[in-house]
Amino acid sequence: MDTSSESLTFELLPYRTAPKKQLPTAGIKGDVGHFGSVVVERCPLSRPLDKGMDTARLSGPAFPETVFRGKRRSGRPSLFKAELTLDGRAADLRFNARALKREDRVLRIAYEGREYVYSSEGLGKANVLAREGVRVSMELGRQIPPAHIASAGTATGPVDAVDLAIAIVLEEVDTDVLTLTGAALSSPFALMQHFSDRAE
Repeated sequence: MDTSSESLTFELLPYRTAPKKQLPTAGIKGDVGHFGSVVVERCPLSRPLDKGMDTARLSGPAFPETVFRGKRRSGRPSLFKAELTLDGRAADLRFNARALKREDRVLRIAYEGREYVYSSEGLGKANVLAREGVRVSMELGRQIPPAHIASAGTATGPVDAVDLAIAIVLEEVDTDVLTLTGAALSSPFALMQHFSDRAE
């Protein structure tokens, strides 16, 4: 069966909860074609005990539990000091924060023999996760009143739950530094980060 022409489109909606007895949660959720439901959850509040770190956690019946952890920035985990695990197994992350060309400012992810490249086409544009034969693109979708925007996903090739889990969890991560504009906007932050890292 030829799977190279397969294409899957899906939409994820932002959500926020404010339970009385637990910490509030925020993130995205929706149905991803025949893979079914998925939820990415993070805590929008800063928690002093986490030492400036933040976590986004993806779960769904057909997906590996996927946890992304990184330095907290603009209410989300960022690519600084980042860790990614799927079902408890760690992925290897490589990112050159000093690269000047857009094609060099990518996040490289190695997991279980797979090599991924995660890139941004620019602030407000699509983020793309790719490995050989597979591409998952996430971009801004329709506006949801009053002030939310859905995430629109398109997957091509023989995509599986691992590909989708990585691409979707990264939607709740601050990846602005993958663009030169985002890096320039965050450079005061990067400088503070540098000093706080040395102080630890």
